[in-house]
Order: sequence, then C-alpha cells, then structure tokens
Amino acid sequence: MSDHYPLYIALRGLMVRAAPAMQIGKDALGEFTLNVARDIMNSKDPVWFGSVRMSGNNVSYYLPPLAAREGRDLIVPEGLKRLSTSKTCFVFHDQNADRFAELEDLTRAAADKFAGATRAA
Repeated sequence: MSDHYPLYIALRGLMVRAAPAMQIGKDALGEFTLNVARDIMNSKDPVWFGSVRMSGNNVSYYLPPLAAREGRDLIVPEGLKRLSTSKTCFVFHDQNADRFAELEDLTRAAADKFAGATRAA
C-alpha cells in the first residue's frame, strides 16, 4: 500500500464532509468518486461531482463543478492554486491543515452552488 494512503483517506473524508448531499459513485482502494444526487439533477445518468485518486507519489483531488457554469464564479484561494494542475484538479503530496481548510470550504461552496443552481433550473 502507498505511503500516501493516509493522505488519500484524509482527502476522501474531506470530500464526504463538504458535500454530504452527493452520492458515492465509486469507493475502491485508491479511488473515490462522488456523483451529484439524482434528485438534484433529475437525471437518470450519474453526473460526476468529484474524485480523490491515489497515483504514484501523490493524491489528486478533482472538483469538476469549478469548470461548470454553476461554479465558475467560485474563487480558488492562492494556496490551492499552487497545487492545481488544471482548473479542476489539485495535487497533494502531504497533509497541510491550511490547504485542507481552503479545499473543504471550496468543495462545500461548489456543492451548495451546484445543488442550488440545478434545483432552480
């Protein structure tokens, strides 16, 4: 098992706490995915909300709502921007309480905006 498994578990827990209305799409060793709840999207097919993945010497945290219409106005803190590889992916090599707090706030805001916007549509 990877030395980054505790980091993966911490980021997985963060995503679950920050987006409790979302549904687990996949929960396998080293890969966790949340989908938008079907009652929020009124969709028969799952819509991807986020993922946490272990790979090599890091853990990636994906948050697709940041690129969606509903999340485009969310502000990514500078500390998180330094960890980003794209608009929606943040790569972690270690646990950092400040970055985790920023990420949890951002994930919660994305979940709230995504759910609110899709319910209003």
